[in-house]
Amino acid sequence: MKFRSLAAALMLTIGAGAASAQEMILVAVNEGVTYQEGGPASERYKPLLQLLSKELKQNVKLQAVDKYAALEKGLAEGKYDLAFIHPAHIGLQAVKKDGYEGLVTAKGFTDYRARVMVPANSPLKSLQDLRGKKIGVPSLESITTVMFTANLRELNFQQPEKSFTATRYQDAVPFMIDNGFVDAGVTGSAAVAKAWTEKGGRILGETKPVPIKQFIASRKLSDADREKVRKTLLELSETESGKAILQKIGMSGFLPWNDNVMQEATKRLGL
Repeated sequence: MKFRSLAAALMLTIGAGAASAQEMILVAVNEGVTYQEGGPASERYKPLLQLLSKELKQNVKLQAVDKYAALEKGLAEGKYDLAFIHPAHIGLQAVKKDGYEGLVTAKGFTDYRARVMVPANSPLKSLQDLRGKKIGVPSLESITTVMFTANLRELNFQQPEKSFTATRYQDAVPFMIDNGFVDAGVTGSAAVAKAWTEKGGRILGETKPVPIKQFIASRKLSDADREKVRKTLLELSETESGKAILQKIGMSGFLPWNDNVMQEATKRLGL
């Protein structure tokens, strides 16, 4: 009898543990590969996670996912309940193929575009002139390079990646141009592009814009919970406490997901 009682108690403990595990909501965060952020994500996102935990009445845990391949795999497997993703192509693909719903996108990042920089005396006059030229780009998997590659394919460039020389950080691209390693360089950073033109360089052309930094949610979450997250994120910029949370993660606020804009971007990027 004692053995049966012990076994029953053990089963109840295991069952309670499983139920507890199911009640945890996992949030994946990826902030890109070509920008350096200040401080560990676990600290910067803590106030936001605490607010989401309060609203959802469940434990919300963060998982920083730096590797794009790992992020894509986790999304495809439905591993994450929520995800905040800098590289738009991965977020858009998850919405199209992996059962996720787009919730919001970041204010101030809806007009993100790749710009092509050349020296002032460059003979290049348009993006078409890049055929056969060496081009410096950020990481090959970055949204900037994905956007630029899609643009070249629209211009009927064959295997444009073969002309790319990649560097990890956006601000290293001008260095490659200045030192003659490449004929042109690509950046998605408005600050890098501005600094380039201020010192006399030219912008040869730019891609059409794509919104980046998107919050998406698994449809495994209930409709009510997805709506709570959406509402919570959209209202952050309306209160002082919410603004403090946004400041910690380098955001000014969020805008509603625009299906038409996102579907057009998905198609243009060839996802």
